[in-house]
Amino acid sequence: MRAAEYRIEELIGKVTSELGHSVDLSVRQFTIGVQQAPVAAIWLNGMVDSQTLDESVLSPLLSYNRSVNLSVHKNLYVLLRDLITAKKITHDLTIDQAIEYVLAGNTIIVMDGYEHCIAVETIGYETRSIEEPSSTVVVRGPRDGFVESLEVNVSLIRRRIVNRKLRVEQLVVGSVTNTSVLIVYLEDRAPVKLVGEVHSRINRINIDSVLESNYIEELIRDNRYSLFPTVYSTERPDDVAEGIVAGRVAILVSGTPFALLVPCTLFLLMKSPEDYYIAYPVATFVRWIRFVGLFIALVFPALYVGVLLFHPEMIPPPLLSSILSAREGVPFPLLIEALLMELTFEGLREAGIRMPRAVGSAISIVGALVIGESAVRAGIISSPTVIVVAGTAISTFIIPSVDLSGTLRLLRFFMLLCASIAGLYGILIGLILIGLHLTSLYSFGTPYLSPIAPYNRHEALKTLIRVPWWALRTRTRKKHNRG
Repeated sequence: MRAAEYRIEELIGKVTSELGHSVDLSVRQFTIGVQQAPVAAIWLNGMVDSQTLDESVLSPLLSYNRSVNLSVHKNLYVLLRDLITAKKITHDLTIDQAIEYVLAGNTIIVMDGYEHCIAVETIGYETRSIEEPSSTVVVRGPRDGFVESLEVNVSLIRRRIVNRKLRVEQLVVGSVTNTSVLIVYLEDRAPVKLVGEVHSRINRINIDSVLESNYIEELIRDNRYSLFPTVYSTERPDDVAEGIVAGRVAILVSGTPFALLVPCTLFLLMKSPEDYYIAYPVATFVRWIRFVGLFIALVFPALYVGVLLFHPEMIPPPLLSSILSAREGVPFPLLIEALLMELTFEGLREAGIRMPRAVGSAISIVGALVIGESAVRAGIISSPTVIVVAGTAISTFIIPSVDLSGTLRLLRFFMLLCASIAGLYGILIGLILIGLHLTSLYSFGTPYLSPIAPYNRHEALKTLIRVPWWALRTRTRKKHNRG
C-alpha cells in the first residue's frame, strides 16, 4: 500500500535502530528509473552470499534506466518484484517482520512511500564442508556426515530418499535465538499420531536459546529422569535415511551436525548402519559380540568384587590363589580399589577427549601403561583389578551409541555397590531393578524393549540376526525396528 508518510529515511532508521546500529549492518541507498525513485537494500555482512546479492538484487535494480511507468507497472513495489531475479522473494512484509528476515541472512528492500518491504533470499554464510563424521569411524559405507547447515543436511537426506512423499516441515524454537528446527518424515510410512506428537512436543518448548540438538532432545524425551536415552542421535545421513524409511521421524536443528530420530528403542541403540553394508553372517556375529559387550560393560567389575567378597568358592583354586597373591600388600579394600581404578580410567578418558588430538592419544597411552604399571609395582593396585577395568573399558567401546555407553558407565558404579552389599544376590537384584525400569520406558508411544517386550517374533528375529536382503520379501510400512 502506497502512503506518502512512509519516508525511506524513517524506514531505514527503524531497522538500524532495532538492530542497534551494528557495524555488520549494511545499507545501500540508490535510485532507479528516470524518475530516480529512492530505494534501499539492507543486509548483514557475513550472513549473505555476496555474489547472489550483487547479481540478483543490486545489479538488476541499479541497471534499470527506464521510466517508472505506473500505468504498466501498478506501482514501484510491483516493478521491484519483477526486476529482482533471486530464487525466492517474500513480499508484503512489515518492518518488524522484515527485521527477522535480515537476521536470518536475507536482504530486504525498502521503498520511499511504501509501508511494506520485500525480502530476498540471499543466505550465504560460511559453512563447514561435508566430511566424514568425527563421532563414528566408517569402515564401509558412505563417508559424508551432517554439517551445521540445515539446507545441506536436508539435501543429504533427499539424495538418499528420492521420494515425493518425503516431507520437511519447519518450526522455530527459542525466544532469543529463534533457532530453526526441521521435522523430516515419509508421509506414507510415519504414523500420523507420531508426527502429531513430535509437533506437539516441540511447539510446547519454552526456552530462551537452542544451540544444539541436545536442548531439543532433553525437552521432548519421555521419562526425563531416566539414564537411558529415549531419543536417538546420529551424525550420519545414511542412518537417518534408514530410520525415516522405517517409519521414524527425524529432527534437524540449525547449527549442529547431530540429527535426532524418534521413536528410539534399546535395540536401535545397539545397531550400526554398517550392519547393512557387510556380509550378513559377519554382521550377525558382530551384533552378538555387542550384546556380550553390553553385559560385560555393565556387570564385569561387579562380578569380580561380588564373587571375591562373598563367593570365593566359585573360583577355581589355582585362579583364586593367583588373585589373592597379587592382592597381597594392597592397602585398599577390594571395593575401594575397583572404584579408584574405574574413576581413574574415566578421568583418563575425559582427559583424552578434551586434550588436543595431537596429544590426546598420548595421554591415554601414558595413563594406561605408565600409571597402571607404576601403581601395580608400587602395590597400590593389584594387577587383576587392572585387567578387569581394562576389559570393561574395551567392552564399553563396543557399544555403537555414545549415549548408551555413557549410561552403562554410570550404572556400572550402581552394580558395584550392589555387589559389595550382597554379592551375586545384589547383582541379581540390581539387574532385576534395571530390567523393571527398562520395561516401564516408552519413546513416543513405543515400548523401549520393543520388539522383545512386547514380543514380536518376526521383528525380534531381525533384532538378533541381520537378515539378508534376499530373505526380506516385504517391508511393513509402520515398522519401528530395523532388520
